Amino acid sequence: MPSLARQSLRLNLMLWLGGPVALILVASLWLSYSRASRLATLIQTRNLTASARMIAEQIRYREGLIEANVPPAALEIFATDAHDEAAYAVFDPKGNLIAGFPGLDPAPIPPDAPPGPVTYDTMFRTEAMHAVTMRQPVITPDGTVQVTVSVGETGYARGALVRAFWMRGFAEQAALVLAAAISIWVGISRELRPLTRLGRAVRDRPPNSVEPFEVDTVQAELRPLVSALNDHMARLGAYLDRQRRFLDGAAHQMRTPLAILKTQIGVARRSDSPERVSAVLEKVDASLTAMTRTTNQLLTLGRVEHERALPALRRVDLRAVLRDVVEETAPRALDHGLDLVLDAEVPVFVRGNRVLLREIVANLVENAIRHAGRGAVATLSADVADGMGRILVADTGPGLAAPDRARLFQRFARGKGTRAEGTGLGLTIVAEVAEMFGGFVTLPDPDAPGFRIAVLLPLDPEA
Repeated sequence: MPSLARQSLRLNLMLWLGGPVALILVASLWLSYSRASRLATLIQTRNLTASARMIAEQIRYREGLIEANVPPAALEIFATDAHDEAAYAVFDPKGNLIAGFPGLDPAPIPPDAPPGPVTYDTMFRTEAMHAVTMRQPVITPDGTVQVTVSVGETGYARGALVRAFWMRGFAEQAALVLAAAISIWVGISRELRPLTRLGRAVRDRPPNSVEPFEVDTVQAELRPLVSALNDHMARLGAYLDRQRRFLDGAAHQMRTPLAILKTQIGVARRSDSPERVSAVLEKVDASLTAMTRTTNQLLTLGRVEHERALPALRRVDLRAVLRDVVEETAPRALDHGLDLVLDAEVPVFVRGNRVLLREIVANLVENAIRHAGRGAVATLSADVADGMGRILVADTGPGLAAPDRARLFQRFARGKGTRAEGTGLGLTIVAEVAEMFGGFVTLPDPDAPGFRIAVLLPLDPEA
């Protein structure tokens, strides 16, 4: 039952709504029984009082004696199908039985008690009885005396009356609860129809469809769910779009080098000159080197897309990352005539992934090596700017033309005037990794000589 309740929203709602209704029904039944019991007791008490008054009105003083003439109507009141046993007793002022049944003791009434009947429960022989005792004044030659009249009845008729009243109330309340349960079930079913339609719309969607769902077609309580689903669809659409662009660009970038390699190998196979073959093999080696770098960068982009879904962010020191990359790439920079300068005096802690942050810095250094030219100086610094951790790479090379800045971070895009070999993926990786960590890339001081690029990342709040 608990597992079924967890699986069914309709059953859950019925339990939440039906549970209190059932408790209210139980309380109502108990109150109905109490009310029926009080009403039956009141009717029985009134009958007993009426019978006692009839008997009391027939008590007379005659020839030195107090006589009680019990009228038949006084006992016919108790004639019911329940076959109750009734008893009465009349006592003189001294407590002696004048008329009636011995054993029906009267209720003790204090002398200063106000006039009127007194109800009580007693035992008559072996039967439990509900009885009424009252005083009746009788005029005698010596003055007025008080005679006591007691009338009792067993409880069979009273019990039948309680059950009749209670069962009628029970039937009425059960009918109301049943109607309420049916109404609740129908209402829940009707209110769940928009959710059912939404589920059917999700199930019937084509695999490549990321269109948002209509928010206004569901109730206000379900709109946050639909909005969250639409947000997820939007993220999924952006992810699929990046994947399509990535695959299209990767296919284009790999197809051209492979065609060149095939052509070069064909030329080498047709050539009879060892020198010619050697020259072609050098070109093949250069092409394979370029393809290796392109493949590595494509794999890095693929890893960025994977990490974007489940980013594992930790505290990373930018100064340590810069130092590691400079130590690793310094020999290659010197081979290309570029001086690397590290300017990071204090630690700068940000939230990110150390491996991908190294990839950011490595791509920025590689960009400077390829484009700054011989004799240039590239300065790498780490500091805090505008409340964020900043990586700044500034070189003294020829810089970048203004038209190329707008397309600088597009995949496979390269400056039109550059003669350096490259894939056009380095700065794209930088921008996408920074965005994944909640940062961004800027080109500060566009009018300054050389080329300057900055990566800003959120600071680690615990640092």
